[in-house]
Amino acid sequence: MLSIYKKEITENLCLNYCNGIESEGIKGMVEWIEKRVVKYLSDDNIADRQDLQSIKDLLTNEKIFEILSSEPENLITIWTTDFEDFKDTQLTYTYLNNHVSKQKTVKILYHIFNYDSFRDCKDIKQFRGYLLAEKLGIDCCPYCNRNYTTTHTQDYIFINGSNKEVFPSFDHFYPKGLYPILATSFYNLIPSCNICNSDYKGEKDTNDDQYRIFHPYTKIDNNHFSFEFLPKDYESLVGKAKNIDLKIVCYNNDVKENFDKSILFFGVKENYQNNHLELIEDIIDKKVTFSNKYLAELKSVFGLNFNETYKILFETHYEEDKLHKRPFSKLKKDIFDDININKIENT
Repeated sequence: MLSIYKKEITENLCLNYCNGIESEGIKGMVEWIEKRVVKYLSDDNIADRQDLQSIKDLLTNEKIFEILSSEPENLITIWTTDFEDFKDTQLTYTYLNNHVSKQKTVKILYHIFNYDSFRDCKDIKQFRGYLLAEKLGIDCCPYCNRNYTTTHTQDYIFINGSNKEVFPSFDHFYPKGLYPILATSFYNLIPSCNICNSDYKGEKDTNDDQYRIFHPYTKIDNNHFSFEFLPKDYESLVGKAKNIDLKIVCYNNDVKENFDKSILFFGVKENYQNNHLELIEDIIDKKVTFSNKYLAELKSVFGLNFNETYKILFETHYEEDKLHKRPFSKLKKDIFDDININKIENT
């Protein structure tokens, strides 16, 4: 539902992700993929294999950068134009395990752009899953805006003498099982909660018309939709009852079709309506209790601005570009904006 695209910030981070951050000694993902190409598509491994040679020829530095950095609307084109014919191409290679030589057969594209290796990487000088999550700073799932997507380092010394890196699952907007070269593409990695990623989305193909949902990196402000609550009686209007209908309305015709599919796809309306009416009641109650006059007095006495006062009362951000920082921020903002205090006070 929410867009996490913030022009300069997003685009600069994408470049850092691909090319590294020289000032911090961080290596980029282009170099990481290049090393895997050299390792697994060595001359010895691909001898007399034209299909593997073709893949190696395709995976130039420029093409790897294109795969890792292209925006959502271009990713599928790269796959279908250059790589789809090699989806099931396999490679058998030799490796050492406890000084014993063994062989392993893998689907080569899946193996080169290996998400598990990216996620499990412990090299602090390499852009990897943890560092991407940390740099993104998306603290709440953009699909549902209900659950935190936590990134932190946990003191793990009492178990194995090291620290444990905790970070959210990345949803592959275009499933890595269907489009393996996109497994580590910047705009294909969406920090999300496990419920949206696993229970709702799974491996559904968002390139299929029936699942063509709203992409969180869509270039749009987060005022493209709103929650609208419709109290059926006075008690519900003033937060004393839960006889409420909740609507989620998209105002931008350019994204409306995909947005509406997202609401159905992730069960957003049902989850909010069935599980969070008490929260809606609390928000209404707070807005009515702490009227506009009270908010103005609070701002004046403590020298706060509106956003600071709002954050104290509603425990989240009001600004559009910070709605991804805490759960239910969009719901709270929209209900707050929708209630006309003067009308209630004069009822």
